[in-house]
Amino acid sequence: MSKNILIVSQSHLSRNPRVLKEATALADNGYNVSILTAIYNNDLYQEDLELLHGTTINYQLYSDLRNVNFASIKQRLIRKIAVFILKYLKFETKSCLGYNAYGLKKRLTISTADLYIMHQELATVIGSEMLSNNDRKIAFDIEDWYSEDLLPQARKYRPIKLLKKIESISLHKGIYCSTTSNALANKLAEVYKCKPPLVIYNVFPNNNHFFNKEKEVVTPLKLFWFSQTVGEGRGIENFIKLINSTKEKVELHLLGNVSSIFRDTLKNILSQKHHMYFHETVLENELAEKISSFDIGLALELTIPPSRNYTITNKFFQYLQSGLPIIASKTVGQNEIFENLKPGFQLSQKPDLKETNLFFEWLNNPIEIIAARQRAIKAAQIYNWEIESKKLLNLVKKVLEE
Repeated sequence: MSKNILIVSQSHLSRNPRVLKEATALADNGYNVSILTAIYNNDLYQEDLELLHGTTINYQLYSDLRNVNFASIKQRLIRKIAVFILKYLKFETKSCLGYNAYGLKKRLTISTADLYIMHQELATVIGSEMLSNNDRKIAFDIEDWYSEDLLPQARKYRPIKLLKKIESISLHKGIYCSTTSNALANKLAEVYKCKPPLVIYNVFPNNNHFFNKEKEVVTPLKLFWFSQTVGEGRGIENFIKLINSTKEKVELHLLGNVSSIFRDTLKNILSQKHHMYFHETVLENELAEKISSFDIGLALELTIPPSRNYTITNKFFQYLQSGLPIIASKTVGQNEIFENLKPGFQLSQKPDLKETNLFFEWLNNPIEIIAARQRAIKAAQIYNWEIESKKLLNLVKKVLEE
């Protein structure tokens, strides 16, 4: 008889490819998989359903804020009050972390599954609370270092003590824990005095279509960066100031939601000899094709907050699977891939004149860029979902047999 697995998250499936890949891999291997999550936008919900089309995955909601009704107003109000209390009275509750927190706990309390896999902060809190029930097998996927995941000005809205507490509980008592890089796994083990969680990289399926594509290096080079939100604290401003010094023209392409104020800020920083283009977000299943149309991917990260320093983001691996060489910031996480494979050029957080000149030489050398592309394609053969999914499947099989 097939085992039942419940994956709990708190965001649209189309905005969390890690959950989608996990659920699909498990369902394809004979498990009865359900996803329980929260949504807020009908267009994104339709995209979620499209991504699940043709699968056996059951998609359930514990919070639905698409419409204005009593339930959604109540959920928004409770969270707003919780954040207000945290900010001014320093009292931390799980309602600070998401909508309908107590409804989610009630739903999970009466649920039956052979294995629960908790993603993101709110599910991790509630999963940690449920560990006192010895009959339940509860696993945790620590996608980010939750207690160290925001810039200083935003931390006053975060229940930091609560997050540290549940990180410790999940790492010590979960049936298993997984995370996104060896760097983060080792840091969590050091901080919480526990066994390092299993590393399952944020990788994507191999696609030879992109690897076999003939691409010439022509100027101006098209440099590409993407995220759900184009905003401060992502390293974009520093990179623009750096490329202003190069003599060769480049195009900077940014994909994501951006405020008019930040858009103008970036335009004012960029030298007039370069060009900047803003792109609307695309469907998840169209993103790889979009990325492949550019020349170089930008994996720009700061070392603050610490979570950014130790994780390796989705975008890094999406560039590899789309056949792009990468310009990456030096972080502990990204060093993990660059040290051996060098799929592009890695920049210090504050490059000196010598490093800057070396970077410009590389950027203006088509032979070097083509060689970096080949190394990126080689890296994609090592870091892909076909390999990483086996780690997940072996782990789940083991804990369900115990």
